[in-house]
Amino acid sequence: MPKPVAETGAANSGRTRTDRRRETTPQRLRDAARVVFERDGFHTARLSDISTEAKVGSGTLYNYYRSKHDLLHEVMKDVTAELTAIAADHVSAQQDPVRRIEEVNRIYIEAFRRNARVLQAVYQARDEDERLKAQWSEVADHFQSRVTRAIAVWQAAGLAYADLDPRHTAHALSLMVERVVMAWSYEGVEYDAETLIDTLNKIWVRSLGLSRRGAEGDGARRAEER
Repeated sequence: MPKPVAETGAANSGRTRTDRRRETTPQRLRDAARVVFERDGFHTARLSDISTEAKVGSGTLYNYYRSKHDLLHEVMKDVTAELTAIAADHVSAQQDPVRRIEEVNRIYIEAFRRNARVLQAVYQARDEDERLKAQWSEVADHFQSRVTRAIAVWQAAGLAYADLDPRHTAHALSLMVERVVMAWSYEGVEYDAETLIDTLNKIWVRSLGLSRRGAEGDGARRAEER
């Protein structure tokens, strides 16, 4: 009697149900780790809680990851990829700088909020693990370097105050956003989302001396008049 097609296919592939389960185990552990880190924070989270959440034995977890730091490093890879994809395109003087700031800040703040608890866990553990410290720095450097270049472009085009140091200004503005969103996300400080985003954007725009394209005058002329 011929074997069913499903059985024949499984036999031909040489893969068993155990093989397929083994292939998905690392992802299941990473998903479970994210749940536990978001719920409990880094220092309170336990590997046994993660294995329970993933529905695997502790021995299985140790076959793939040796510590909470290993797991958090893996979870943070996806967060880093999401955050560093923001504002990755080239800044042009032909773009409206105010609109650019409004778009990027909103995307960044919303992405930070989605990943706030993972970022909090990394913040808690980054001094204990060089990989986590490097991931945190990668996200910060991504924004700070792009804002630095954007300010320099806007200054060269006569759109932003010429007497600002691009790097120092970029660090001050980006760290302001990071710190406020951290307080909002996991320190119990309550803000209205739209009011906060609008306020941060106004601080950026006014600090740089920018104006919306098409408006009468521009930041450079205002700087010259002072």
